Amino acid sequence: MWKTRYVRIRVVGFALTLAVLVGAIIPQGWAQDVAAQAQVVDDYLASLVSGDTGRLNMLIDGPMKQKNSHLVQNADSYSEFLKNHYAGVQTTVEEIIPDGTRTRARVRFDFPTQDSSVIEFILTQVDAQWKITDEIY
Repeated sequence: MWKTRYVRIRVVGFALTLAVLVGAIIPQGWAQDVAAQAQVVDDYLASLVSGDTGRLNMLIDGPMKQKNSHLVQNADSYSEFLKNHYAGVQTTVEEIIPDGTRTRARVRFDFPTQDSSVIEFILTQVDAQWKITDEIY
């Protein structure tokens, strides 16, 4: 069964919205990379909402892991904080932007309080796995 994913990708200065049918429309290796990157971001966002600090810790590396050492040190209390903070939040992956050896994923957070924010996550391959290695506010 085909999995359809709508991804906004910036290529050489212009944006293009694609319906990515993995392996059907665009070269398979590229489609697999985009699908893998999108899956990491989706898993990360789902883990924020559910407060799954163990999964969050597995999805990050580099500076992101250093900045978030509380995921391990205070896992239980931080899990509760995440569940409360992200309750009712709607997230939208607006763009996945290849940037040399890394990728930037722009994510919009819409909170029930009508506040919103956009964060760019930096994804890098670490031991053949895509990981979130930094974030830009």
